[in-house]
Amino acid sequence: MKLYADDMDITNAAGGLSWQNTISELATTMSFEVAKTDAKYMNIYQPDLGSIIRLYTNEEVFRGIVITMDDGAKNSNKYTAVDFGWYLNKSKETYQFNRMPAKKVIETVCADFDIGIDSISELIVEITKIYLDKTISEIISDVLTQCGGWYNFDMTPKGIRIYRIGDIYAYPEFRIFPNTRLIYSPGARGNVSHSISIEDTKNSVKAISGNEDGFSVLASAKDDALIGRYGLLQEVVSIDPEKEDPGAATQAKLLELSKIKEQFSFEIIESEDSYTRAGAVITIDGADFVIEGTQHSIVNGIYKVKLDLKRL
Repeated sequence: MKLYADDMDITNAAGGLSWQNTISELATTMSFEVAKTDAKYMNIYQPDLGSIIRLYTNEEVFRGIVITMDDGAKNSNKYTAVDFGWYLNKSKETYQFNRMPAKKVIETVCADFDIGIDSISELIVEITKIYLDKTISEIISDVLTQCGGWYNFDMTPKGIRIYRIGDIYAYPEFRIFPNTRLIYSPGARGNVSHSISIEDTKNSVKAISGNEDGFSVLASAKDDALIGRYGLLQEVVSIDPEKEDPGAATQAKLLELSKIKEQFSFEIIESEDSYTRAGAVITIDGADFVIEGTQHSIVNGIYKVKLDLKRL
């Protein structure tokens, strides 16, 4: 791996390198230290607030800006850098869209703020809405919610990346020794934590229309097998039958809520020319999990990654 600050190679002077990203937080956050010395013959470049930080494996995987610096220690400075998704959480704007395709909405917002686009799904849902004093990330999140499905967006060095969960799969590998074959990293996982829960599970859904003065049941759906096993756990949702099909909406809600919550986390070793990040799907023992969060670190020259997973 190579770490650069303002195009200066600081790999050999840097330590404590780690970074993390999650589905819920748009920006990837990086932490590192850079050694400093009073010796006149040593020239170690010291980043500053606003310095551009780039991390390379086999390609550039992170590009961000230093937002905090702690220079109080005698032997090193500590830094926090974030990728440019950070700006989407900070900048606000007001927009009015009238039946504009979702993809065009996102392209318009990105163009106004000079945000590059790495990749974007084909989003054809028409957006009609006024956004008053909203952050860019809030606008994009709302547009994707209106598109249905389960979408994620994050930043790469090329720009924003918008995709449906399940479109990107991760396959981390590593070698025990340089001349040995590649091994699928989750097959040698460590520090495993696993739990399952029905705390938020629902096995029956009713769709209603109306208000406090009166209502009618439009449709219902239930999972008899789950009811027989766990007892009745019912959800009631209000819908507008002129905008949604009650039967389809009820079935979709049941499918969403009837899943048993499963949390799974562990640590892996990963090859330096690989990069597993939040939002991708990974297969563990034949089952697919979405990666909700990752924590990356370099420990004694070994690239370690902690994965937080949720079953699809």
